[in-house]
Amino acid sequence: MTTKSEVFKCEDCGAIVAVITGGKGELTCCGKKMAEVTPDKAKKLIHGMSRPGSP
Repeated sequence: MTTKSEVFKCEDCGAIVAVITGGKGELTCCGKKMAEVTPDKAKKLIHGMSRPGSP
């Protein structure tokens, strides 16, 4: 079984959500459906985030 993680971003506030195990329904933020980002863009978003405890 292949697992595909998905990454979504809120176009209004910039919140990023990584879905590890999906389910039914859709992700919403700021009252709108979140946009799925491409794998390349997801890598840039995730690697560009500050890590807890980092300066």
